[in-house]
Amino acid sequence: MKIIAANWKMNHDFDEADTWLDSFFHHYSAKYEQLKDVEMVLCSPSILLDYLDSELMEDGFQLLEKMAQKDGRKIEDFSAEELNEVIVNARPIKLGGQDCHFEKSGSFTGDISASMLKKVGCQYVILGHSERRAKHFESDEIVAKKIRAALAEELIPIICVGENKESRDSGEHLEFVRKQLLGSIPQDLKFIKLVIAYEPIWSIGTGAIPTMGQISEMMDFIKRTVETESFTLYGGSVTSQNSAEILSATGVDGLLVGKASLDVEEFVKISLS
Repeated sequence: MKIIAANWKMNHDFDEADTWLDSFFHHYSAKYEQLKDVEMVLCSPSILLDYLDSELMEDGFQLLEKMAQKDGRKIEDFSAEELNEVIVNARPIKLGGQDCHFEKSGSFTGDISASMLKKVGCQYVILGHSERRAKHFESDEIVAKKIRAALAEELIPIICVGENKESRDSGEHLEFVRKQLLGSIPQDLKFIKLVIAYEPIWSIGTGAIPTMGQISEMMDFIKRTVETESFTLYGGSVTSQNSAEILSATGVDGLLVGKASLDVEEFVKISLS
């Protein structure tokens, strides 16, 4: 199984999200056999999550009604476990937050908690993204606290790490990422699914990507450093033109897609890679 996560960042309004989702369902239905085993995740701005959850919920109920008719059952005959499996777990695309606070509630204007994300249907949350680390001054310690909060709500964190240009140019990129991994990931916690996204900071938004050898080197290093089974994603200027090559690199288990994910056709092409 590969994981393809869309990070919309601060983009798309309700109309655009609606258009994106309608088009996604159309493409998903047409390519179901190729996409059914791909774990796709949509990380939208927080104000859109409840709406997207409702739309996905409606689609799940329609599937449930078809199953009930086929089996000669009524919806009320389904157990809570069956309902959850069809309406939530069997969604063609999972929902994720782009960040969460490490506290469950409190005087944190503008923030959103892991429990809030859980209540609007999220199963994933991006934590430690390079933009949060750089522009919001998030340290490894803060990221670690957020990971604890996410796991307490049974969310799967997509933990982002990656080196800057200075570290890459000086040959200290592995040490840079090692410190991020050890400082950000609490060693005493058990993960439902450990997902780590490698995003070379020097590549993001430039159109340039590392060589496949450089990507494989980092993926292997990350897996050896965390010393536990993990999914390693690559993020940084991913497009449908380079996604297949990146996914072929040793150790790459999926992709974290930024700008390209705003275009649903582009996102589906990447997911089909």
